[in-house]
Amino acid sequence: MRPHIFLQKALLNTLNIDAEKTQKSGNVLRGDHCLVPQPLHTVHRSALGCFARLRLLRLGHRLRNGRCAVRPERGCEVTGIDIHRRSIDLARDFFSARNMDGTFVNSCIFEYDSLGKQFEVVILHDCIEHIAPKEELLSLISKLLKSDGVLYIGFPAWQMPFGGHQQMSKNRFVANCPYIHLLPRALYRLVLKLVGHSDSNIRTFLDIRDTRISIEKFECLTKKTKFKTVFKQLFLINPNYQTKYGLRPRKLPPVIARLPYIRNFVTTTCYYLLSK
Repeated sequence: MRPHIFLQKALLNTLNIDAEKTQKSGNVLRGDHCLVPQPLHTVHRSALGCFARLRLLRLGHRLRNGRCAVRPERGCEVTGIDIHRRSIDLARDFFSARNMDGTFVNSCIFEYDSLGKQFEVVILHDCIEHIAPKEELLSLISKLLKSDGVLYIGFPAWQMPFGGHQQMSKNRFVANCPYIHLLPRALYRLVLKLVGHSDSNIRTFLDIRDTRISIEKFECLTKKTKFKTVFKQLFLINPNYQTKYGLRPRKLPPVIARLPYIRNFVTTTCYYLLSK
């Protein structure tokens, strides 16, 4: 069996989340939202034999709380990239406190020099929806990914109830108003202004709007960049909501998941596993 098949199977065991397993097994999903199951590097070594360490790259979002690599990534050669200096510092402190090795780079991904290094696994979670040149990003990741490597991407569909991240608003009405981000841009800006948001906060919400992504747009991008979809799972209730709100994860019913455009309005997160 080819090496990437072992990697895919190990990741699939985690991504294909079952609500019962999620609640009963701390190995399937934890509060830190681990995406790589604990035995991944062990399976990989047994498959490749001569490889002592798995090269894993994590980009953006999940570095900000320092939890870019918890139990599952022990034994892996971890590299983390984030544009925010504070995120890099937190990640370094997190690793240092646990005697774990990792390389953390404070850089824009488009300015990162890998010095020819490629990775078996690249993880991009809750990040692609904040990046404007998405096709360029996927093309760059393709160059960083080994020919038998795998790419995990997770993102919320823009049209879902809180796809505009309006829950971050300090205004109670906006923070608890689903779909308000779907208002026309000018009207959305006016509402944010009327409830007292500063110009910088308004720009933040409008930037999120401008870089939005839907399921259909994402799948179109994967075809353009010649990625193959190994696995995808759409969720009605984001697994991360179990930690935040005590809600059990729920997969999107297949009949709805097959409906283009409509599914975006009820898909709180999308999990994709891609290969070259």
